Amino acid sequence: MTRKAGTVGKARIAILTITKEEFDIASDVFGLKKNLSATAYFVSDLTAEIHPIVIRKSSAQTNLISAEAAGELIEDFRPDFIFLIGTAGGYGGRDELKLGDVVVADYLEYSEYWKYKEKRVLRRKLAYDHPSHFLLDRFFEPLRADDLLWQPRIKVARPQDGKPALLPGEIVAGDRLYGDPDNPEQQRILEFFDKALAFEMEAVGLARTVYRARRTVDYNPQLMVIRGISDLVNQDADENQNTRKEWTPYAVSAACAVASALIEALIKHLESTEQQSTEEAGTRS
Repeated sequence: MTRKAGTVGKARIAILTITKEEFDIASDVFGLKKNLSATAYFVSDLTAEIHPIVIRKSSAQTNLISAEAAGELIEDFRPDFIFLIGTAGGYGGRDELKLGDVVVADYLEYSEYWKYKEKRVLRRKLAYDHPSHFLLDRFFEPLRADDLLWQPRIKVARPQDGKPALLPGEIVAGDRLYGDPDNPEQQRILEFFDKALAFEMEAVGLARTVYRARRTVDYNPQLMVIRGISDLVNQDADENQNTRKEWTPYAVSAACAVASALIEALIKHLESTEQQSTEEAGTRS
């Protein structure tokens, strides 16, 4: 299978993280320790013709910055799949969600586009991609069915007793840090998106970039968002920062555990499919 290269190289899978802590844990889990000279990218083998996985950290938070980072990833490597891996604030109690659980987005919402009119707040929308049905159906669902496929991969000690759950759900991306459940605007957002399990600041930036990348018939990038729950946006206003500090390493490790199990299965599938295509082409010739 011939793959068109980007300006830096070729990659099957790209991982985008936001914070340094997320990047450090993810690059260690995936063995992506070698820097491509004069770039923000890290890989496992500098000599590889096609990198199975490439990772980079966004320069900052918010959808604007994640869109820029995702755009550079697509331009530089033309990956088939882009994963956003890290943490998010969860809505405690919805679908029994708790700290340390992992939410994999099955739908994305944008929480920043509104019109204020005559004492009303009217929602406005923009176009962007949603998480890949192919990845959710064929690789995520088997993980949900068997916790042993991913839970043993968590390498950070859990702050409290219990086991993490793996949940599909709606993730809301905005450009605000939700740290005060008593704030009227935060309450409005949490109530409006009444089915959302997690709230963060980057997924729609990635999704908008993937949407805009579909300019040719031979490039079909797909995305997935995997978030470990490091704090609860509807609880513990006074302790939110302490909760996030305590739970972030575990939440990142749990998200990476899910991602590593999923990506391992995905790479095996891609390699098998490519081998089969090569064999069939040889038979026809």
